[in-house]
Amino acid sequence: MNKNKIIAYSLLSVLIILFIIRLILITKIELIPEETYYWQWSRHLSLSYYDMSPMIAYTIALTTFFGKFNSQFFVRLAAPTISLLLSFFVFIILKKITGKTIPSLIWAVLLNTIPIFNVGGVLIVYGNLQILFFSLTILFLIYLIITDKNYYWYLIGISTGLALLSKYTAVFIYLIVFLFLLLSKRYRKYFLKKEPYLAFLISIAIFTPVIIWNYFNDFVSFRHLLTLSGGYENFSIFLSNLFLFIVSQAGIISPLLFIIIMVFAFAGLYLGLKENNDIYIALSTASLVPFLYFVYQCTKTTVQPNWPVFLYFPAFLLSFVLTLRLYSILKLDKIKKIIVYFYGFSFLTGFIFSLIIFISPYYPVFSPFISIKISKSPLKDMLGWKKMGTGVGKILAAHKKDNLLIAARRFQVASELAYYVKGKPQTYSFNYFIRNNEYSLWNDFKNKKGRNFLYVIDTKYGGRLEKSLCKNFLSCSFVKKISIKNKYGQTIRTIKVYILKDFLYKDKFMFKKFSSKEF
Repeated sequence: MNKNKIIAYSLLSVLIILFIIRLILITKIELIPEETYYWQWSRHLSLSYYDMSPMIAYTIALTTFFGKFNSQFFVRLAAPTISLLLSFFVFIILKKITGKTIPSLIWAVLLNTIPIFNVGGVLIVYGNLQILFFSLTILFLIYLIITDKNYYWYLIGISTGLALLSKYTAVFIYLIVFLFLLLSKRYRKYFLKKEPYLAFLISIAIFTPVIIWNYFNDFVSFRHLLTLSGGYENFSIFLSNLFLFIVSQAGIISPLLFIIIMVFAFAGLYLGLKENNDIYIALSTASLVPFLYFVYQCTKTTVQPNWPVFLYFPAFLLSFVLTLRLYSILKLDKIKKIIVYFYGFSFLTGFIFSLIIFISPYYPVFSPFISIKISKSPLKDMLGWKKMGTGVGKILAAHKKDNLLIAARRFQVASELAYYVKGKPQTYSFNYFIRNNEYSLWNDFKNKKGRNFLYVIDTKYGGRLEKSLCKNFLSCSFVKKISIKNKYGQTIRTIKVYILKDFLYKDKFMFKKFSSKEF
């Protein structure tokens, strides 16, 4: 076996080892609220859902064998699998573009140093599925450019439809393909050919279940999306949002790598137009269109760090292609070494950020210089849910004769209770003072008249029982306050538990399907 084969097999082994490590990690970290919420979706299979497209529910239903195996391993099984597939996509695409095996494999391995990629390799959320099918669409687009075979258009249509079934922001693919055809002298001819239009119809056909569901549910999903997008505020808020957006993106990608790939995204567009390089145009367009849109969104609302994640896949590919080009034309070895060291430091930084993300919730004091107050950390959502479920389960057992239904003030807590309370019971969420969610469709409070509820409040969002809620029950009594702590004695969260007896269903507006005014 020659040296190159040994290196190639070693790099492939690294990817497999990383996959195995993630398979272990998914059993060690408790399901966060988003995951238990989507697991709840998988128990209520539907054409679509209030918050988003249905692919995440279908995926969890498949990996849990439709609820037969509900352990964390099976709920999350798709997450490390998707990460492995994305690494192979990087290798396949770059090998196709450059013809170089070892450098392409190295870049596929380095993808695994990016913090947000590592988070997505363990947690199962709908962004995982979107980036999978968005990346698959990019793969088919690159193959279309290189091979000039028209059947790739139909594969693009299928992967776009699946991306839309994963997350609505996959709609960017349409604009990306449109701009690519517009900017490419060679492919502009496809505006007058049937293939792109048939691909579009294929994607819409796959997305049809979501349209049908929304039609029969007053288009609440699309209305919810419009609410999240917000309205124009003012220039100072835009600057504040833009700053938070840039900082958050630098954090989830790692600062130096974020700068590198965004510089190359703009450089790729310039070179693509100048040299009529369709691969540069395709990858830069796929990166910049979503990025510039989210910059625009900063004029209206705070952009959540995970929203633009999918754009970094084509940007990551383009950074490799342009780096390889730059490396090949440089003559001074010193400059080449500087590039290697710079990239090495960038990926090392990303790897360190990834370690901090996974270590800090469990070891908040892991050096003499770094101490994280766990109650203030967003990472605390990785902790304490099983203890909460156990505590609530004991209260349920002590009041078994009351035949209590479990309800929570927030749908996130309701979902965690559904998963971690023994027996995985159906839970309910009182949504009248927060935005609507899928529980608005599941609650069916009209048919719960006369029932008793165990009501759980996370005190971070208010510590008192609402008077307006209590008026809808014959009696309301405080049962217990539970402080959930980590092994260092730090309080992760505090919950209050109440028993609400004999549901009167007096205020019908409060308990109707969409009681909240916020979508």
